[in-house]
This record gives sequence, C-alpha cells and structure tokens, in this order.
Amino acid sequence: MRLFYVSSGCGFHFQHYLSDEDENIISAFREIAKTTPDFHFDTFLLQREPLKRLSTKLASFRPDFILVFRGYRLPTAAVQQLRKFRVPFGIWVVDDPYRLKTHEQLVKPYPFVFTQDSGSVSFYRSMGKKAFHLPLAVNPAKYRPVRVPSKYRSDICFVGSAFPVRLHFFDQMTPFLLKKRFIIIGQWWERLKNYHKLKHRIRNQPIPPSEVVKYYSGAKIVLNIHRTHNDRRDNHRNLPAYSPNNRTFEIAACRSFQLLTCRRDLKRFYVPGQEMVCFQNIQDLKRKINYYLSHDDERKRIAVKSYQRTLRDHTYHVRLRYLLHLLDQHLGGRAKVAKSDRIP
Repeated sequence: MRLFYVSSGCGFHFQHYLSDEDENIISAFREIAKTTPDFHFDTFLLQREPLKRLSTKLASFRPDFILVFRGYRLPTAAVQQLRKFRVPFGIWVVDDPYRLKTHEQLVKPYPFVFTQDSGSVSFYRSMGKKAFHLPLAVNPAKYRPVRVPSKYRSDICFVGSAFPVRLHFFDQMTPFLLKKRFIIIGQWWERLKNYHKLKHRIRNQPIPPSEVVKYYSGAKIVLNIHRTHNDRRDNHRNLPAYSPNNRTFEIAACRSFQLLTCRRDLKRFYVPGQEMVCFQNIQDLKRKINYYLSHDDERKRIAVKSYQRTLRDHTYHVRLRYLLHLLDQHLGGRAKVAKSDRIP
C-alpha cells in the first residue's frame, strides 16, 4: 500500500507549517511505515510547498490512495489534479456535524469521505460517497502525564474555546467555581456574563499542546464540555453529534480524571462509570465535582483505567491502522495490516 497524505494547511503549531493534528497523523503514518514492509508513505505539506510540486510528487510516488485532511485550503485546481491521476482519493473531515453545510460542498469531488462523527456517515452515503466513521485520536508522545509546579495545579480545569454552551455552563456555575481552585484557558472568554468575577482565573488565549498537558496533569478534575450540534448554524440537516471529541482522548492520555458531557458513542470507546464519567446537566456536574474531589482514590483509579484504555485503543497509530484496514477492504487488498491490530 502506497498512501499519499495532503496536510490541512491549517495552523502553525509545528515547525511553523503543520497543525497539531497534521503532525500527529504524519508521525503515526511514519511509525507504521517503519514496521510494515508493504506500507509506503509520502506527504504534501500544503502552504509549505508550492502547489506546482504536488503533481511532481504524485507522479514520482505513484500512490495507491490519496488522503486529504480537512481540505478547506486546497484549491479547486489542486483537487482536479488529484482526479487526473486516476487514483482512489478521499477526504477526512473532522468538524462534523458543526460544519455539515460547508462539508456538503467540500466533499463533492471526493469518492471517499471519512468523518470523525458517526452521526454524519449516513448523510455522506446518501450523496453516493463511500463514507466511514474515523474518529480522531491522540499522540501519546505529546499528550502524557508530566510533573508540574504549583502554578499549573487546580481542582478544576477547562481548556477550550468559549462556544455558547460553555459560556452558559460557566456563567451558571460562577458561585460554585469561586469556592474552588479553578482555571479556564482558551479564547473568547471575555464573552462571559460573569467575566469580571472569574477573570482572575482565566487565561484568555489559546496555548500550545506542551502547555495544555501541564494543566491537564496538574488538575484534579478536567472538564470536557462538548459543543452543541449546531452552534455555528452550519448544520443545515440538524444532524446530532454522537462521537466524543479528540479532547476526550488527550485528557485521558495525560492520566487525568475528566468529567464530560455525555455523547451516545462514548460507550463504544470507554466503559462508563469505570473508565470515564459523564454528567447530564449543571446540577449533576456540581454533585460529581464535589464527590470526586473528596474521593481521591476512586478518582485516580478511574483516571488510570481511562489512561490504559486510551493507550491500547485510541492512539493515532491504532486509528490509522484501522484506516488501512478500511482501505484494504475497498481497494482490493492493497493495504495490508497485521491481524493483531485492534479495530474499534
């Protein structure tokens, strides 16, 4: 199997040209190539390499499959170049169903579509696509337990952008939070109604993964509040969001205990109550925060089980071997994977 990967061109977290997700995916593919003799891998780094090099690299590499990640910044002319090579190609979209209307137009040239949310698979299949659920995962070399000084320690930590449902949660929880040692990190938190009360514990800016892991590792409880399914008003079919976000795996890989909003697919990834704990509403969240802050052993035991399950089943190395398994089924046996690989 010869797989050619086109990066998203989004973000500049790694060597000033790769997003965090691109780096994690490329690293995992390279590791697979080292241990799988029949697998070969090359990449085109969008916005780092000139577009005219794309055709040259494709002609030289002669791939069996071309995978485009996100695809927002890949010009239409470049997509047409992919089609001219008469090689199976697909796109991996990772913002479903929040950007479904945008994706409906974006995926039209692609025969294969991979989506991070299971609730969107049937939509793409209705378009005549070969569509599959391919969740995001974690790079355990980057997200891992670390020892941290006191400035990173907290009772309650949240890292993420201030989408409407999160603003609602924290505004409603303000009196409760003020009695705890909490930290909120991310962008747009000045939109809080109670920002003036909470701002002394808000770091109102995005931070790199190297800093995120320190806050996760230093927190007794990390909150994971999923977005609502149509918060961008771009989900024109009003499809539900079923799969847990990639933050679920990243927190778990730091061996940190998390409380997260329930998603239907969570039980496909973790054993509820044993490896992961979700909450239903604000009152349930407050009750569980108080409970787990006062039950250290139980909280740490769940965090360890979540950590172990994540390293076993939810790394990018595992996830991309599953991708190769899917391609093996649909490309006539050109993408071989070991029988021992865990397929979720």
